[in-house]
Amino acid sequence: MAEPTSKSVISSSEVAFPRGGATALTPLEVKEISNEATKDVLFEASKTAKRSGSSKSEQPAKKSRRAPKKKVAQEEGQETNNVQIENFNFKNLIPGTFVLGQITNIGKLDITLAIGDNLVGYIPITSVSEELTTQIEKYEQESEESEEDEEQELAYDDQDKDTEIRTGTLKTKETAEFPDLKSLFSVGEWLRAKVVTPSDNKKRRIQLTVEPETVNEPLEDEDLTSGNVLQCSIKSVEDHGIILNTGKEGLSGFISNKEIKNAEGLEVENLRPGKVILASIITKASTRSITLRPVQTSSKKAAITSISSVDAILPGILVDALVADVTKNGLIVKVFGLVDATINLAQLQEFDLKALQHKYTIGNTIKARIMAVLLKAGSKKLILSHLPHIISYSSNANSNDALEAFPVGHILENTEIVGSDPNYLFVKFGSSLLGQVHNSKIDKEKTLELDYNIGSKHKARVVGYNNVDNLLVLSLDPKVVESQYLHASDIPNGTALKSCEILKVLPDAGGIILKVLDEFEGFVPGSHMSDIKLVYPERKFKVGAKVKGRLLSKNGNKLVVTLKKSLVNVEDDEILASFDKATIGFKTPATVEKFVHNGAIVSFFGNLKAYLPKNEISETFVNNASDYLKLGQSVNVRIMDIKEQEKRLLVTLRQSTELSSTQKSTINDLQPGKSIVTASVVDKTKDSIIVELEETNLRGVIFTGHLSDGNYEQNRALAKRLPISDKLEVLVLEKDLKARTVIVSAKKSLIDAAKQDSIPAYFKDIKVDDKMLRGFVKSVTNKGLFVSFAGKLTGLVLAKYATDNANEDLLKKFYKYQSLACRVISVDEDNKRFLLSLKDTNGSNSLDTEAVVNPVDSSKKIIGEYTPGVITKAIIKSVKGTQLNVQLADNLQGRVDISQCFNSWNEIKDKKQPLSQFHKGEVIDAKIIGFHDAKNHKFLPITHRKSNKNIILELSLLESEIKSSKDYQQLSLSNIAPSSQYIAYVNNIAKGYVWASLSPNIRGRISFMELTDNVSIFDDLENNLPIGSAIQATVKEVDNEHHTVLLSARTNVVSSFTDVKVGQKYPARILKVKDTYVLVELGDNVVASAFITDALDNYSDKLENVFHANEFATATVLEIDSDSKKIAVSLRSDKPVDKVINTFEDLNRGDVVKGFVKNIANNGVYVSLGRSVHALVRVADLSDSYLKDWKKYFKPHQQILGKVSACKEEGRVLLTLKESEVSGELNVLKRFEDLEVGQIFEGSVKRATDFGVFIKLDGTLNITGLCHHSQIADNDVQNVTALFGEGDRVKVKLLAIDQEKKQLSLGMKASYFTTETDVENDDEDIEMNEASEADSEDSEDEEDEEQEDEDDVENNDDDDEVMEDAFTNAASDDDSESEEEEASEKKTSGLSGLSTNGFDWTASILDQAEDDESSSDEEDFTQDKKKKKRSQAVVDKTADLNTRAPQSVSDFERLLVGNPSSSILWMNYMSFQLQLSEIDKAREIGERALKTINYREEQEKMNIWIALLNLENSFGSDESLDETFKRSTQYMDSLTMHQKLVSIYCMSEKFEKAEELYKVMSKKFGKSVSVWVQYGSFLLDRQLQDETHEVLARALQILPKRDHIEVVRKFAQLEFSKGDAEQARSLFEGLVADAPKRIDLWNVYVDQEIKQDNKSKVEDIFERVLSKKLSRKQAKFFFNKWLAYEEEKGDEQMAARVKSRAAEYVQSQNKEA
Repeated sequence: MAEPTSKSVISSSEVAFPRGGATALTPLEVKEISNEATKDVLFEASKTAKRSGSSKSEQPAKKSRRAPKKKVAQEEGQETNNVQIENFNFKNLIPGTFVLGQITNIGKLDITLAIGDNLVGYIPITSVSEELTTQIEKYEQESEESEEDEEQELAYDDQDKDTEIRTGTLKTKETAEFPDLKSLFSVGEWLRAKVVTPSDNKKRRIQLTVEPETVNEPLEDEDLTSGNVLQCSIKSVEDHGIILNTGKEGLSGFISNKEIKNAEGLEVENLRPGKVILASIITKASTRSITLRPVQTSSKKAAITSISSVDAILPGILVDALVADVTKNGLIVKVFGLVDATINLAQLQEFDLKALQHKYTIGNTIKARIMAVLLKAGSKKLILSHLPHIISYSSNANSNDALEAFPVGHILENTEIVGSDPNYLFVKFGSSLLGQVHNSKIDKEKTLELDYNIGSKHKARVVGYNNVDNLLVLSLDPKVVESQYLHASDIPNGTALKSCEILKVLPDAGGIILKVLDEFEGFVPGSHMSDIKLVYPERKFKVGAKVKGRLLSKNGNKLVVTLKKSLVNVEDDEILASFDKATIGFKTPATVEKFVHNGAIVSFFGNLKAYLPKNEISETFVNNASDYLKLGQSVNVRIMDIKEQEKRLLVTLRQSTELSSTQKSTINDLQPGKSIVTASVVDKTKDSIIVELEETNLRGVIFTGHLSDGNYEQNRALAKRLPISDKLEVLVLEKDLKARTVIVSAKKSLIDAAKQDSIPAYFKDIKVDDKMLRGFVKSVTNKGLFVSFAGKLTGLVLAKYATDNANEDLLKKFYKYQSLACRVISVDEDNKRFLLSLKDTNGSNSLDTEAVVNPVDSSKKIIGEYTPGVITKAIIKSVKGTQLNVQLADNLQGRVDISQCFNSWNEIKDKKQPLSQFHKGEVIDAKIIGFHDAKNHKFLPITHRKSNKNIILELSLLESEIKSSKDYQQLSLSNIAPSSQYIAYVNNIAKGYVWASLSPNIRGRISFMELTDNVSIFDDLENNLPIGSAIQATVKEVDNEHHTVLLSARTNVVSSFTDVKVGQKYPARILKVKDTYVLVELGDNVVASAFITDALDNYSDKLENVFHANEFATATVLEIDSDSKKIAVSLRSDKPVDKVINTFEDLNRGDVVKGFVKNIANNGVYVSLGRSVHALVRVADLSDSYLKDWKKYFKPHQQILGKVSACKEEGRVLLTLKESEVSGELNVLKRFEDLEVGQIFEGSVKRATDFGVFIKLDGTLNITGLCHHSQIADNDVQNVTALFGEGDRVKVKLLAIDQEKKQLSLGMKASYFTTETDVENDDEDIEMNEASEADSEDSEDEEDEEQEDEDDVENNDDDDEVMEDAFTNAASDDDSESEEEEASEKKTSGLSGLSTNGFDWTASILDQAEDDESSSDEEDFTQDKKKKKRSQAVVDKTADLNTRAPQSVSDFERLLVGNPSSSILWMNYMSFQLQLSEIDKAREIGERALKTINYREEQEKMNIWIALLNLENSFGSDESLDETFKRSTQYMDSLTMHQKLVSIYCMSEKFEKAEELYKVMSKKFGKSVSVWVQYGSFLLDRQLQDETHEVLARALQILPKRDHIEVVRKFAQLEFSKGDAEQARSLFEGLVADAPKRIDLWNVYVDQEIKQDNKSKVEDIFERVLSKKLSRKQAKFFFNKWLAYEEEKGDEQMAARVKSRAAEYVQSQNKEA
């Protein structure tokens, strides 16, 4: 490489670095490196052509570097004295650099300053001037004070201070405003700035400051001479001028108004404090003030000739520059005779070297303005400008002209290259316009030196404007030139975008990031990804895929794109993107943006919005826009009106705003009530059907109630089934010219009447006669009915002419759009009114004359003879719980309500089944009292009949009615008096009430509290009080509002405290459930409490699980405290699991009892055994293990199990919780009297003799017995002393007791123990084999169910099989999902934490043995097949532990010899060592166990590994735990061990480690659904919902598709039980949308919602699932489930509706069949 002082022989123009990429190397060094690289690539192929035309003979690099200086200096265009022509770039604009710039843009918080070479810097608002900063601080201070004032004002209001005085004070306070930069500065102004360190180093931007004290800092007092330039800020504006801050201490500036007026672009009235002005000095400072003028006004441009130091050279000053050299890249000059400066080509705008040499002769002086002072290698380098507009400080007006003539994006066909420098090409076009092209903006496939020679012409495109240099910025890159759009902002709104590449799909349906037109980035909002809501957009949109879109709007350079097909697949001429293109009648797609009052706001492309009134949404009446439209929905609208001034658009969704001539002719020809036409269904809304009349396309509306003569449910079902384009015969009822539609009806009764010309349409058609007119109910009031015909002709039917019963509620009998037949009875000609009657001329509703078939009463011939009041005969067809179904003829049915069967209470033989005394086929005499509405199950005294087949007569068997000649007088609420008695018949039982019938039309309710004095009835209420049961009841109150009667059947009603008796049982309503007691209500304002021991039958249950508010229970009074008015009751049943303890006398020493922790004291735990019995558990009796911090193991109200160790007196009851004593014998020393023959003891050898061994028995008061040598073993022992030594431990059986001599005879024969053990084992074998058979059957059933579920996943079409599972699951009390959860729990049983496999470090050895043995047995039985289970024999390997736990190392070693593969023994051995604080020994024992246990015993080995993990977690370090865990995963199943460890972490509350391990598991075992579900459950337990959502998203990315439904369902269930119900619903909605045939998902979904108790959502799900295509069995299942739900909720109306829906379904199925 050349020396630093050498110069390149090659022209420096060959160094093509982009702006900002300058290097510290000399041009020669750079070129040599470039040449070497070229040789390596081209294998030294050929010489490189030079764009400048200069050449040199090729020579070695070293020789070139040794070339004489004289020869190098002779090359053209080369700099002298090693001075490089400087340009502006990021590298040399380091902090501390001073520059001169021009304002190009003014923002709210910063100013953009153009510097040169197309670079810009940014001046923050806080770096403008001291005055401006002060204004900002004042504004912030006043904002804070105003907030404090508001708070203080509120405080004053609270203290009732005088508000008016305070308000007056606030009004006089001046408020500061935030400075507006646009009012201070204007584009084109020149400012001096200093580069500072940017506040955000991540952004590559030049940050500047223009504060006078900073930019004027280098100037000394002697530099303040006439002509020098100062930058000042305005301190104040005075009458005669402005006072300036010069930034120099003690020196202010002044500019007169005269000078300001002479300045270009400055006006006195626009000047504000804080503005910064670049000014020149008029006179030298002699006082504390200096006179200035704006630089724009200086007519005579005098150069600065002297400076105090080099540091005083600042940008903006005019200098005399001495030309030192002329190069092809610019001029090298000297300033002040000592400072090097350069003027580049852009600042000369003369590009030919010869022209430069001719114009600028070396040694001449030229005037130039300093543009920048650079800091390079410790010295200052100046960049000067010789451009006239910079020298004169004129605001560059050429920029607007240039951009108007050649706007950004304009393509120039022929631009001629006129010059170049190391960074830019300079081009000429037109007559005299110049432009610059950066070297990086050329064709990448062309060579700079060869293809872009001076004089060559190229196609270019305008990309910007260089304000400082007065040059257009161009690009020669073909991609830019040929690009359709230069910037993202150039793309017109609504443009169709093809082949957009998906870069990223944001989670939670947050949107999509696209690559648009291969160069711009676009964003698709979540609402515009599809026309339908996507729950899992990542499934549809894959990264890298290509999609079609359309530009929705632009936010600066950010593009917002829509992928909705309804917006994308439209013609370009249908797009509306600007207000100017809107025309009335224009049809265009729009998106519903939001709902407002009386309509909605819709948006078009380009954020253009319009108003859609609600009456323009549909041809029918629209009450609420949100009922017809959805947010984000795409609709096709037509512009109705344009308001130019307000820039508002009015749109419509209706078909047309005006009728065509054909339609006008048609609508005129149509006659209401006469014209019958054919119409096609085109649309369906919530309450109506939109039709089009054939041939004319005239729109019509059929309200749902007009589809047929049927009732509401039938019409609704018909509307739902009605297919689009179906043809209907309809009658025109009225014409709506305003709405441009006709109202039509499809009622057959009206159409038939119209064919007979019997439907009136005008008032003139109304005449009083007996003719029955067909019409329909327009509205119903309490006073009467409004009946309509055609042409809006409406008449009134008064209540007395509508029904025979004056008290009947018309609103319940009649409904809107009901078909009626009526006659005119009165006409009011003056007011154009008329009255109607539903009765015929005989005063009753018109009856058909149809003949009866085979009447029971042979005297009756026609149905008309069966009228209310007639006595006839009937035959009983069936006996129901609450009615007799009878038949009067083959075509006439009737019923007898149970309340019309018995004359008195004594006539009822069977009070539970009163109607059992009637029999099928029996002929009875009955009186017709009215009619029965079978649809609504209501009694109707008189009703018209639409069809004889639907008539059901209401009959009575009462003697009083049969003998009476009067019409039946139905019972009414007004006739019922309080305290009167009635016979009530049970109708149904729900929610704590018995509903009973008093008459066919009156029902009453009896609260459980008022039901009976015999509380035993509540033990089995359904069987003790079946439907139809008779009750003698007394009226308490008449509820007119709900049309019911409140009844009571009790004689001894609890109304006060004194009515309660001890020992009596009362029905009670539960008020509250607390931790330790239950509050119940025995009567009005009579409250009692049941202590937890008096409430629970099983103390293992929890009160909140057994009892719930507003439920009922039987309460037995235990105690009454008259002084405190307190009552203690018991809610226990007759067969409790745990006995009640009332006094200490109920306890015996050794009893195992349950209790609840009352409180925790220093001396132990106090336990409540009963309401007034408490016991103490001393600290020493809490556990077999040593508990360091024992208090944390017990909590108030905790249920515990203990054994009574002392109970001799009240207040002195002691318990022990030691598991060895609770499950074994009490550790109390026995006396000689307590011993019994057959007992087994362990003991130690006290003395060995020839005739036997003396043994001291453990657990006794120093009692010793003799074991004769004949009883030592089954074979005779010869040498006893050789076998036994003093202290040896033995096990003996007590053979005989000599009470007189106090002597014991003992035996040690093995047969004494093995026989007993074998018998026990045999018994256990039988029990366990039975259990295994049962378990195997259960497990096989579960496997079958699981297999069916798996088959269903694979074949979604097999719905029937799915529903069979669903029916099976639904038939049980448990929910289907709970069973699945249990199954899941069985599979993931590793989540049992520290107590995994029944082992707990704090538990006793004995308890450990029993628990673990049972759990291992259960595991074997559930995992193996049935035959294998039966053949297995369960061997009790812990028989020796049943009497006493091992107490020494030798005990454990002896036991392990006989059972080396028992993990229980090994773990208890480890626990034994841990209790002795021998952690290392416990660890060694665990390692021994792993080596000793047979390799086939995998479960036993796993138990040891878990024990070791527990040990290391509790007593070891993180390193030891990690090492043990890694080893365990090598030997055991890795997933299982991960699950065990994570549960250990959770149980020990090491949640951070647990989460880390879950992350590892999700990566390592990501294909396992259980891992993700456990992870989600763990996060939800810690209330980390957001993290749970992220885990689900990751699971869906990793798991195979076949597992997606399962994992989402599990997460949804977790969300319902532990998290956010709305999130759960969102997940389920996605599932049922993706897998609509998976009916089991609907079942789980509805079960979860039922648990949430959200009635509306449950009903909505039932509605939706029943709209699916279901098999009969599936539909029956869901209908039954829905009906049961509604009946449980007590919603009779909805229950009736469900039954109606079910009937409709059956009918539709039969039709299809």
